[in-house]
Amino acid sequence: MKKTVMVAMLAACYLGTPSQVFAQSSALEWKSEDGTDSVKLGGVVRLNQRYEAWEGPNGGFGKLYFDIFRVDLKGKFDDAYFNASYLFQDQEKRSVEKAYVGYNLDQNNSIEAGLVYKPFAIYPYPQNGWTYHIPFFLGYGNNIAPGLNWNFNNKDWDIKLGYYPQMLDTSLRYSPESATYDDLAENAFPSQKAYQNEKRHQFNTRIVRKLETEFGKQEFGVSGAIAQLHNKTTDKNGQYYAVGLHSDNNYKRFNLQSSVIHYQYDAKNPDGVSNDVTLMGNNGFTPAYFIASEATVASLNLAYTLPVQNMGKLKAIRFYNDYSYMDKKRDDWSASQMNTTGMMFIASPFMVWADYTWGKNSNIIGGASNATGYTSTVSPYSDQWLYRINLNIGFSF
Repeated sequence: MKKTVMVAMLAACYLGTPSQVFAQSSALEWKSEDGTDSVKLGGVVRLNQRYEAWEGPNGGFGKLYFDIFRVDLKGKFDDAYFNASYLFQDQEKRSVEKAYVGYNLDQNNSIEAGLVYKPFAIYPYPQNGWTYHIPFFLGYGNNIAPGLNWNFNNKDWDIKLGYYPQMLDTSLRYSPESATYDDLAENAFPSQKAYQNEKRHQFNTRIVRKLETEFGKQEFGVSGAIAQLHNKTTDKNGQYYAVGLHSDNNYKRFNLQSSVIHYQYDAKNPDGVSNDVTLMGNNGFTPAYFIASEATVASLNLAYTLPVQNMGKLKAIRFYNDYSYMDKKRDDWSASQMNTTGMMFIASPFMVWADYTWGKNSNIIGGASNATGYTSTVSPYSDQWLYRINLNIGFSF
C-alpha cells in the first residue's frame, strides 16, 4: 500500500526536463529537532545521446556525452526560505536556474526576491519530455529574471504577480530571452548586429482557478506580461506584451496540459531594420536566433503514468506526447510545428528519458541549416519534416 501511495504522489508531480528533477533524498541534509529549520544540498548529473536525421555532428548514435551537472541548495528557517540551482553545462557553459529568498507572510501569502521564475501559462516547464518545445524557445519556459514575486495560494486559487526591472545577464541565462546583439555577441552572427532591443521593467501575472474533483486535480489559468522594449541604437522605448490561457487537467493516471499564448514585440528600430523579427538567445545553449515579432503559439501535452511493482528501483513509467504549433502574424511565413513522443523511467535516484521528436520550421529540428524556422522559413530545411531521437540518463543525489 505504501509503495502505491508513493508512486501516485510522484506521478501527480510534474516531471519535466533534466534540469527540473530534484533528488528524492539529499546528499547532505540538516534538520532542527522540531523540523522548522532545514538545509538540503543535492543535485543531478546527466548524460545525453542523440541521433539527428540531417547532416550535422550528431548524424548517428555515438557515445554518451556530458549534459549537465546541477547543484541544488534549499532551506527554511521558520517563515523564511531559500532555493537555488546552479548548472555546469556542456561546452564549458554555466547558468543559474534559480536563486531566490522568500518569506511566508501568512498561511496563504509569500514574497520572493532574487533570480525568480517569471510565472506564465504552464509553469514553469511547458512540456513533459526531455526535448524542449516551441514555447520554451520563445521564452515561456524555465525563465527567470532578477526581481520580486508575490504569491497567493489556497485550495481554490493560485495567484502570482511579479516585477523584473531587467532581464538576467546572457552569460547566466538558461532559458532564451530577447536581447541586444551586443549582449549576445559571443553567440550571435554579424547579420544580427542591427538588432539592439532589450526588455526592461517587466510585469507578469498568473491567475489560476483550482478545482478538486473525484477523479483528480484541475486548474484553469490566465496569464499576462508587459514590458518596456528599449532600443540601444535609437534610445527609444517600444513595448512587449503577451497574454496566455492554459489548463492542467488530471484524470486518474492521465494528465492533459493545454495552452494558447499570443505575444508581440513592438520595437522602435532604426530605419531599415525589420520590425518583423526579434533577436533571442542565452549563454550558448543554442546560437542566437530570430523569432517572429508577433505570433500565437499553442501546445497540447498528454501523459499517462504507469506504476511498476517488483522491478527493483523502477517505480513508474511515464508515457507522453507533447505537441506545439506556432502561427506567425505574417501570412507569407509558414507555421512551425513540433511533436515529441517518449517515455520517462522513474527509478530514483536514476531518471531516464527516451524521446522521438519530429517537426518542421523549428530551429531545434534541422540545426543551423534551419535557422529561419521561427520566422520566414527560407532555410535549406524549411517546410521539411525532420526528426531526432534523444536518450538522456541522469543520477540524482
